[in-house]
Amino acid sequence: MDVQYLSLTFLHSEQVGRMSQGFTVKASGLDTGSQDMAGLQERCQLIAEYAMATLTAMAGSAGHAGLASALNGASGKSRRWYTGAWAAYGHASQSLSASSKTYSGADQGVANQVSSVGRDGLFGKLHG
Repeated sequence: MDVQYLSLTFLHSEQVGRMSQGFTVKASGLDTGSQDMAGLQERCQLIAEYAMATLTAMAGSAGHAGLASALNGASGKSRRWYTGAWAAYGHASQSLSASSKTYSGADQGVANQVSSVGRDGLFGKLHG
């Protein structure tokens, strides 16, 4: 068995997987981060809707062709920026959720292996 496997085995009781780089990953933390990102994505959409409506209304009431054109241009650029930010928040949320599932699955796999080693393997032979 390698050291990393043993580290994951002993840390399983804390529901924590320690990485060789020295940081700790908790699936619940990833889930929380995913929900936070989803919330930011929703807020981004609301802000975008208000910003576009405001710029469009200002352009419509500007009474000056050049100013109306500039406001419409700003509205288009803002729409692209908000769409990019919205997509980035969504991607981050989905990635955190997928990582949480991966870590939870790995944690469960280690627990199953430890259980089987204790039941059928070395521990069973020593105590059996």
